[in-house]
Amino acid sequence: MGKLHRYYLKEVATNAALTFVVVFGIVLVSLVYRGIQKSQGADLVAAALITLLWAIDTIPHLLLIALLFGIVLTFARAAADREIVAIAGAGIPNTVPMTSAVLFGILFTVVGNITLHYVIPYAHFHKFRVVADVTRQLLLNLGATGDQIQFQGKGVMIWDKRTAEDHFQDVVIYSHKGWEGAGALRAGTVLTAREAWLETDYANDSLRLRFADPYIPSSVSWVEGMSLEFRLREVSEKGRRDEGDKDMASDHVLAEVERGVHENPVGARFTIERRAGFAIMPLLLAPLGFCIGVLARNQGRVTALCFAMIPLFVYYLCDFLSVQFVRYLDTPLWGWFPALVITLLGAPLCFRVATR
Repeated sequence: MGKLHRYYLKEVATNAALTFVVVFGIVLVSLVYRGIQKSQGADLVAAALITLLWAIDTIPHLLLIALLFGIVLTFARAAADREIVAIAGAGIPNTVPMTSAVLFGILFTVVGNITLHYVIPYAHFHKFRVVADVTRQLLLNLGATGDQIQFQGKGVMIWDKRTAEDHFQDVVIYSHKGWEGAGALRAGTVLTAREAWLETDYANDSLRLRFADPYIPSSVSWVEGMSLEFRLREVSEKGRRDEGDKDMASDHVLAEVERGVHENPVGARFTIERRAGFAIMPLLLAPLGFCIGVLARNQGRVTALCFAMIPLFVYYLCDFLSVQFVRYLDTPLWGWFPALVITLLGAPLCFRVATR
């Protein structure tokens, strides 16, 4: 029995690993644009880190798909080569090769529990906060994505060069609206300057744009001491994202509920139950994948993979429905609804194959 288990464990591991590498690579490539977009104003390392963290957030789903596909491919091949028939002819029940699939299901369930309750919340929180530098966030919110900055609809600034110290050289500013500050600009005014830079005044909660050699062509005059300012909070907190249950480990969420400080205790408990229900899915889908592979003996592995999509579709449909149900029925145990449906639908099939 040990040799039989090692034989199938090795093949399942190979197929699952190849599937995971392929789908993870696809996800990683598809998230490159998002990483570049989210890291505007930062360097290439930040873009790569953001892309990786967004990809890590999908790992539990990719592991589930890789496990199911690996098991289906392995036992669809074994059934097509009549290995399953030979094993049954030797008096060995189907539960013996199924054990190899179940062992991987247990392993992936253990890994999934740790990942879903601790690793994924960490990645979900930090993927929005890779670059936390205040200046970078201010520039991003202001729209400094190329060679211009949009100042909250008040005006626009373009420049020719940008130094390593974030000083802008050969600056031109057009004021759409009136702008407060030393030497305020009226609507429709054009201002040029040899150099400009941003200064943060935390004492007055403001951001100030200062100039070197400011000049207003329309009045043919130099404006010494010219500066423009706006409220710091209006810019720095634009699009601010507060942390939620998805950003916190399960023990942290549960601690807030038990202390009575969580504003939505039912939703918090549902999040924990939902994570636990998803973590157990590899254990439920592993024997189901074995049955799909065995029953697709004469249809080929491609057909077997198509059938493997059915339990995945059922799970994600039930997961979507559970979110809707908990909003109306206010019961956190709906987090187990997808796992319960998969169990009820898959148990008769597994019993039929195991007792053949």
